[in-house]
Amino acid sequence: MTTMTKTQTPIPAAMTPRSGFPTIPTRIRDTRDAQVPPLVVTPIAEQQKLQVQQSLAELGQRLAEIHRTAAEAYLSQSLYAQALPHLEAAATFAPAENEYQMQLGFVRYVMGDDVGAINSFNTVLAADSGSDEAWFNLGMVLFGQGQHAEAEDCFRHASEIAPNDAQTWNNRGVCLWRLQRVADARTCFARAIQIDPNDADAAYNLANVR
Repeated sequence: MTTMTKTQTPIPAAMTPRSGFPTIPTRIRDTRDAQVPPLVVTPIAEQQKLQVQQSLAELGQRLAEIHRTAAEAYLSQSLYAQALPHLEAAATFAPAENEYQMQLGFVRYVMGDDVGAINSFNTVLAADSGSDEAWFNLGMVLFGQGQHAEAEDCFRHASEIAPNDAQTWNNRGVCLWRLQRVADARTCFARAIQIDPNDADAAYNLANVR
């Protein structure tokens, strides 16, 4: 066991180096010298890079999960503004997780950020064009912006991927009605009722659209 002399100062745990990486400098170099970068960190050895990359990937996934958990906690209290940055962080640390992007798009939409929501859903579709939920959500945002033709196209994609979703057919019918394609709209409403005979919205729309 190593004993400490009276002249030695114990190092608090928080101050103990947590890795073998070079510390990040805190003093900027002279930026007037174009040949010297203002911030220099000694690179690690080449053979360590793969190991570091794997560690960073694992760390990123854990951070994403932590931020998503924090977002869920805030959302459970309807604190959308507080949840938003955590979902943004989760999507940043785990960009391949479409679920995080979907949730981020939902919260952005609720917060009134239609452009941000569209970007989130398009990001999902760029990675997985077979996501009926992403097509449906994108259609909802575009419909709210009055882009009925674009929204109808989204609901069409969603109905092709998930043909037994009554709400998708109903929403597609509403878009077609707005585009003055009444016969096609009624076909969609009828299809929604066929799937779900208790769909009150589709039943009302079919009875009243002329």
